[in-house]
Amino acid sequence: MSNVKILVVEDESIVAMDIKQRAESLGYTVTAVTPSGEKAVKIAEETTPDLVLMDIVLKGEIDGIEAAQRIKNAHDIPIVYLTAYSDEKTLKRAKVTEPFGYIIKPFEDRELHSAVEMALYKHKMESKLKESEKWLSTTLKSIGDAVIATDRDGNIKFMNPVAAEVTGWDPEDSMGKPLENIFRLVNEKTGTPLENPVAKVVHDDILVELNEATLLIRKDGSEVPIDDSSAPIKDKDGEILGVALIFRDIRERRKAEREREELLKEKARGELSSFVLSALPVFASNIPPQIRNSIAKSFSDRFERNMKPKFKEELERCAETCSGDNDLFECYISWLAEFFMNLGVSSKHNESYIKLMNCPWIEEESSPMFCLICRAIIMRSFTWTQLKGNVEQKTCMADSADSCVFKFYK
Repeated sequence: MSNVKILVVEDESIVAMDIKQRAESLGYTVTAVTPSGEKAVKIAEETTPDLVLMDIVLKGEIDGIEAAQRIKNAHDIPIVYLTAYSDEKTLKRAKVTEPFGYIIKPFEDRELHSAVEMALYKHKMESKLKESEKWLSTTLKSIGDAVIATDRDGNIKFMNPVAAEVTGWDPEDSMGKPLENIFRLVNEKTGTPLENPVAKVVHDDILVELNEATLLIRKDGSEVPIDDSSAPIKDKDGEILGVALIFRDIRERRKAEREREELLKEKARGELSSFVLSALPVFASNIPPQIRNSIAKSFSDRFERNMKPKFKEELERCAETCSGDNDLFECYISWLAEFFMNLGVSSKHNESYIKLMNCPWIEEESSPMFCLICRAIIMRSFTWTQLKGNVEQKTCMADSADSCVFKFYK
């Protein structure tokens, strides 16, 4: 026995009773019969039937079409229209309410049964689809990445809250707009506008990823570094319906990477400093110069053997952003200044020299040895850069100068 509940809305009493009897003979439960659109809306709210058989033409303030629209909006109950009018104007107006079927009076039992069963099935499938769409929409809105979906022409159909935050655009304002108006990309290094990915995805039917440093121009004109991938959205037959863009603001990631690089650099400098201090022999100043020079040479060799590989790694990272020898030299001399700072030696430098402003060991008897060590560090490390030129020491605090100056000739 069917447990389907039906509300019958028909203003001709004889016809209404006939419909009720036919529906009940088919195994349906008729919860109520009413001739009024206003009462139909109220009864639907009170009893929540599974389906409404609604006559289009009703007496009263609202007709069947308006009553059906109110019921649909409030309760999502499927409507099947009953009508003796099949003219185009009436049907066009009724279509706006998205009914689940029509029954033209007079009708047979099998027509009533088919219309009811088809309407119930379509409504069930539509409800599942809506639930699936709601689940998908909720999922896309909840994920941490920014998501924008477009049709195959590149017009925006969906934007989740993260995408709205990253782009600075309100989702409602973005709907239907061309993607290039909202998702504007430029090359981070050159500022050159980048091609809209939608056309390439649709044309080549491939996933497209950004392979270069990319900035997103937000609504307010500010720039955000992002990474991005774009993939086609297809129907069950493999036809491309649109494109999904998944991207993320990588400012925090870059900050973390910079901090990690700085920690690695600091660790490398600390290891270098520890090596230098552990390798420094303490000799009196009356050691013959030949012996001191031999010791400095030995230190230089150990210094290069142990420290050059790490130094080269750091300089190579710096070289990735350099545009020439001048930039590379600036990286090198900045590193040199920081290295001496870790040894307690302050310095000044420019494009042609480095000046060591103090010496922690100047009062010690072994200070000449330390001077040779500092000289060895500068002379030897400059050769690692493979820059053309040479280094010459101009002044030395061990010789009563107020600073140690090393001049670079390039």
